[in-house]
Amino acid sequence: MVHALPFNPLKDKEIYNELMENDMGLQFSHTLEEQIGGQLKAGFHLLDLYEDTNGAGPLHEKNVPTFIATRSRKE
Repeated sequence: MVHALPFNPLKDKEIYNELMENDMGLQFSHTLEEQIGGQLKAGFHLLDLYEDTNGAGPLHEKNVPTFIATRSRKE
């Protein structure tokens, strides 16, 4: 792990430049509190949650999710 959460390259010019120089595109990460809590506070109802690994490496080998997606609906 290189950067702490939350990770937003638009708020750190050095990280932004590193991503661009290495052709990595813009990548973001959020804490679960930011992602799910923010959706609930905005009036969304959580319908589903999906976790996945990055497909390789020590975290994948231990089945530690590195990606989380939510499905929500605003009612």
